[in-house]
Amino acid sequence: MIRGRYMFTKQDVLNLGLPIKEASVNRSLQRLEAKGTIMSPWHNFYVTVATEYRLKGVVPPSFYIDRLMGFLGRDYYVALLSAASLNGASHQKAMVFQTMVSGGPIRSGVKNGTKLEFTLRQNLPLEFTHKVKTQSGYMTVADAELTALDVVAEYRKVGGLSRASELLVELCEQTRWDESKLPLLSYFSVATVQRLGYILELIEEHEQAENLHVLMKQMGKIVRKTALKQTSPVTDDMPIDERWKVIVNYELEIDEI
Repeated sequence: MIRGRYMFTKQDVLNLGLPIKEASVNRSLQRLEAKGTIMSPWHNFYVTVATEYRLKGVVPPSFYIDRLMGFLGRDYYVALLSAASLNGASHQKAMVFQTMVSGGPIRSGVKNGTKLEFTLRQNLPLEFTHKVKTQSGYMTVADAELTALDVVAEYRKVGGLSRASELLVELCEQTRWDESKLPLLSYFSVATVQRLGYILELIEEHEQAENLHVLMKQMGKIVRKTALKQTSPVTDDMPIDERWKVIVNYELEIDEI
């Protein structure tokens, strides 16, 4: 463990120039992990376990995610369920920490009792994120509007379309679909915007739906009929929402918040 540092890498230890071989460093790190003094959420990346976390047995990913992404050389933002909980969706708790990352494939997995789930996205809309203070610094978190679009686009990762709709009920207290959000829509398919608009109407957020519809028209892209749920079949007799051109091939079940 490097004195005074919350997080460090094996290379940091080797750079200290101690008169010991790398194999000895590896054994020392393994012993400290076994004692619970440090944890390794990623190969060769270590986190000092503070006393309060040692008692709980879990170090929250918010403590180290920013430094870990720097270590991996990835742009990122905290997303989906994790971002929703930080943007007002207080009822939505999950034993998973979800992050959007750029670059090549990256494996999700359980680290120190919490599932780290990564979703690849090559073009991150980082201008629609903000910094949230953590106990060790800051982390980058999706704004409410980015989170709203993400949970619709990646509905399977938040528990389905119905749960995505429940998230939107709470996120709407923070979302504002004004002209400043027009560039954000370009990061998503027109179909995702259509589905979001349809759901906003369904949860009776008519003003927000109207504002989003104005922005969608300003996008100038062709709007085609699209299924509400991509993985469900579509038949000719299914109703089609006139405004959003959404084929209603799935019945949303939204619990009262």
